[in-house]
Amino acid sequence: MDPEDTPNTPDAMPGDGYEADRRDALRMIGAAVRGDGIEVDADSIPARWSVTVVQDVIAPGTDRKVRLRYRVPVGPLPDVEAEVWTLIAQPDGFNKPDAKVLGKRVKTACLTSNALEKASGRVDAWLASMAERASGLGEAWRPKPFADDMARAAGFGGRIPRLQALLDALEEAFNAAAARAGLKVRRQQLESASGLGVYLDSFAAARAMVRKLRLFVGPTNSGKTHAAMDRLAAAESGCYLAPLRLLALEGQEALENRGKPCSLITGEERDVRPGAGFVSSTIEMVNTSRVWGACVIDEIQMIGDPDRGWAWTQAVAGVAAPEILMTGSADAIPYIQRLAEAMGEELEVVEFTRKSPLRVQEERVPLAEVRPADAIVAFSRKDVMGLRRELLARGHTVAVIYGALSPEVRRAEARRFREGQADVLVATDAIGMGLNLPIARVVLSTTRKYDGREERELNPSEIRQIGGRAGRFGMHEEGRVAVLDGESINPVRRALTSPPVPPADPRPWISPNLTHVEAIAEALDTDSLVKVLRTAGQELLRAHQTFRMTDLEGRIQAAAAVDRARLALAVRDMLARCPVDVRDNNQLRLLATWAVNQGKGKPNTAPEAAERFHHRVGTDVELEAAERAVKDLTAYAWLAYRFPDAYPEMDLCLERRAMLNAFIERTLAERSLARACPVCGTRLKANHRFRVCDSCYGQRVSERPDRRGGHGKPAHGHPHFHHAQHQPGSQAGPPGQPAERPQGPRRPGRGRSGPPRGGRRVES
Repeated sequence: MDPEDTPNTPDAMPGDGYEADRRDALRMIGAAVRGDGIEVDADSIPARWSVTVVQDVIAPGTDRKVRLRYRVPVGPLPDVEAEVWTLIAQPDGFNKPDAKVLGKRVKTACLTSNALEKASGRVDAWLASMAERASGLGEAWRPKPFADDMARAAGFGGRIPRLQALLDALEEAFNAAAARAGLKVRRQQLESASGLGVYLDSFAAARAMVRKLRLFVGPTNSGKTHAAMDRLAAAESGCYLAPLRLLALEGQEALENRGKPCSLITGEERDVRPGAGFVSSTIEMVNTSRVWGACVIDEIQMIGDPDRGWAWTQAVAGVAAPEILMTGSADAIPYIQRLAEAMGEELEVVEFTRKSPLRVQEERVPLAEVRPADAIVAFSRKDVMGLRRELLARGHTVAVIYGALSPEVRRAEARRFREGQADVLVATDAIGMGLNLPIARVVLSTTRKYDGREERELNPSEIRQIGGRAGRFGMHEEGRVAVLDGESINPVRRALTSPPVPPADPRPWISPNLTHVEAIAEALDTDSLVKVLRTAGQELLRAHQTFRMTDLEGRIQAAAAVDRARLALAVRDMLARCPVDVRDNNQLRLLATWAVNQGKGKPNTAPEAAERFHHRVGTDVELEAAERAVKDLTAYAWLAYRFPDAYPEMDLCLERRAMLNAFIERTLAERSLARACPVCGTRLKANHRFRVCDSCYGQRVSERPDRRGGHGKPAHGHPHFHHAQHQPGSQAGPPGQPAERPQGPRRPGRGRSGPPRGGRRVES
């Protein structure tokens, strides 16, 4: 090599023949100091040096030590760079001794760089900022869980990041924890602003007095409600609270039979007796402002129901009476104990035993062996009417009770069974509460039910409640519970022979009242009732020690129907509580129409559908239509009591409802229920195999395009024929003969009226 061509100064530039030697020399130096956490980027010109820093910090608010590892860039070292160029230009080149010498200089320069102090200061500053921001979250901030998050972020997947990348990871972990805490703060603020966080304080009259809680628990037919009513009648004044209007009617009669004048107040009815000191009402109508001498709260186990349990919580917590008597099954004990403890009130549990034995009948019951005084229980209107038809065909007289019937009709059907006009009762679990009937044996047609959300097994409490209606004391020596042929008796046996299982969560349910709704709306700065209720349902009382929020989905759907009306929030909240079936789009549309008219100041007229039912008895299609019409009139009456100017035809509404109830009673009392086409209403012959009439079916076929684009011709070249409708698990018999009873549980929701889809004929 010509000495004149050798770069012997630090001014040598990249691209000459010594650049590769320079990179190799820098890597040799880097290898010499790697044990000190120092690394070099030899490819950059000049070379960039960095140091791995290990810094132990204490997570604020804890004694937890977290070890941070990160890289700090020191930058170029010009003196070292110049020395490298000088050495590689020498005849002997760069060697290991040179690397060791320069490594010491690199180590000193890197480890004494003020970049390390600045990096440590940045970590300390971030920790201080985090602690300050966390302090603003108050008790919602949880430092120990965040220390775990911080340690996971500091691990960085086993790699050593640059300082900025580490701080970004720590900041992300903090923001996630702060968001959770912030949501909790928001919830706490909303709970505090709404008053739901201190729910018990909203009942000032009850909290101002010393109350005694008495819980009468026992199976059905144990006399607990009778004993409670005796104690209630001994007081100077009082109220009886029931889950159903039918029970409220019985409560009124029970008190008046004890010589106590009693008014009746339900959602759509007022029967106020002048001077009466006692009131029987549905539980949602409880008056927590008035001071009573005593109070009876019936079916207290309903406090565990996610849809209506809030009404029982409100009654137990809010009724201002020195003695609160609760009657129901032992399933309620954990809920009432939790509530009594929160209120700081004394609770006495009194256990009652059944007066007549209740036994499990191991043998399954074929329909042919149903006998007088039996009650067959199904869980849908379709199944009830199917069983009624089959039992009538076997020579029985049948009374029916199901949820779509009004309380008046249920009572009339119960009276037919009680007085012997019907020898068999077919009912849904509506008989589980309140109806005192001379049932000798309860026969479950299935041990599954659709509860509005899913099809599930009956829980033990439901089986005990339904089965307990058998063997009324004074009417039968014992009661029996059985299942229809094809069902398993095992769930019944377990339910009737095992003690109640404590609930996984014994917190009682509560629901926001108008005061809560208005406070939440103000806190959210919104006029949307849907937004208020959705916020309450999704965010509030998530971690409350005593209460939990009820399921508000049905109320939210009703709120969506009325939210567009030009009405005050308080009025819309009341409309959203109207007892409409939110699964019925027709009822939701009717409610929306009423709300819009009310907002425009236009009076709403009573529903007119009842005018179609002046004849004596109806068909199966007319029966179902009449039941829907009663629901519409009931909703109108409910609103008319609250907004008489907007719903002025209360008298006409009650007249139409009474007429419809009489029509339904007469139709149900008929020996056979006439059939009609659900499309046009034409009456069908008794032996007509199909659900729709021939005319409607033919019209549908002619209007339906076939797969080849034509109309009225079948895709496979043969003429359309009648398809028989097979009930799940059933076998269609010859015309006029009842189908065999399905084996196994019937599926709910498959018995809707209306024309079949796609022109397909179905047998009824």
